[in-house]
Amino acid sequence: MEILLAESAGFCFGVKRAMQMAYQTLEEAGKENKGRVYSLGPIVHNPQVVSKLEEMGISVIQDLDDADSGYMIVRTHGIAPEKREEILKRGFKIIDATCPLVRKIHNIVQKFEKDGYRIVVIGHKDHPEVKGILGHSNRKAHVVESAEELKEIPGNEKIGVVVQTTERLENFRKISLALSEMYDCSISNTICYATGERQKAASELAKVVDIMIVVGGKNSSNTARLVEICKETGTVTSHVETAKELKKSWFKDATKAGITAGASTPDWIIHEVIQWLEKLDSGRNKTGNTRKKKHS
Repeated sequence: MEILLAESAGFCFGVKRAMQMAYQTLEEAGKENKGRVYSLGPIVHNPQVVSKLEEMGISVIQDLDDADSGYMIVRTHGIAPEKREEILKRGFKIIDATCPLVRKIHNIVQKFEKDGYRIVVIGHKDHPEVKGILGHSNRKAHVVESAEELKEIPGNEKIGVVVQTTERLENFRKISLALSEMYDCSISNTICYATGERQKAASELAKVVDIMIVVGGKNSSNTARLVEICKETGTVTSHVETAKELKKSWFKDATKAGITAGASTPDWIIHEVIQWLEKLDSGRNKTGNTRKKKHS
């Protein structure tokens, strides 16, 4: 069985940056004994990464009342300005791990607000990134997940449009086109470049293999998009968080297996999946000629 890894898979720039900041904060807190280290919500959407960070000393909280003084890491998804002010008033030292691309959206939204645009955010209402974006629009923005929801937006206003960094490009294009036909729009494509490349690579790989394995947190939006994209090619697709969820029966007739991974999936989890597949194949083929390579 040939094992192919998508050209773009695993940690993105924003996650790598956040992890480095988390490690540096733990080191600083330990050296200076300046209190505990917290994150307001999981730093990234990967349970295994969050668990590892908790073991190292970062406590994940959902409410500021659950924390004492110390360091507060702002997750990659960002937060609303009023939440930042509350953290500062409580005496925490903020370590801002907001992805720079998410922060760029905040700046765009604030400019739209200043210039009198009604703001539309294309994305998922309950996602923390979108909630943070809403906070920078004075809570006046409309969030839409599909073109069918556009009828809820008041007419006769100029519209400023941004999009969640992990949204599917096809959905963004569809909604943007519909908006352009209905309103005077200023549209900013704020989908993360790495997200677009990851989605393209996953789709191309899924078309040439017998089965796709998407590795990533079940609570990860960008990983869920990869699962959708792979399934749409018609290739059998399974979503797992770790190698422990893999089943031998999935690969019974497979001669090519493809792997991709979400932006918050660490290399060590991807490698465990690859090793599991190699062990499976070596058991089926005693000559041990499994081939693993990057797909491009």
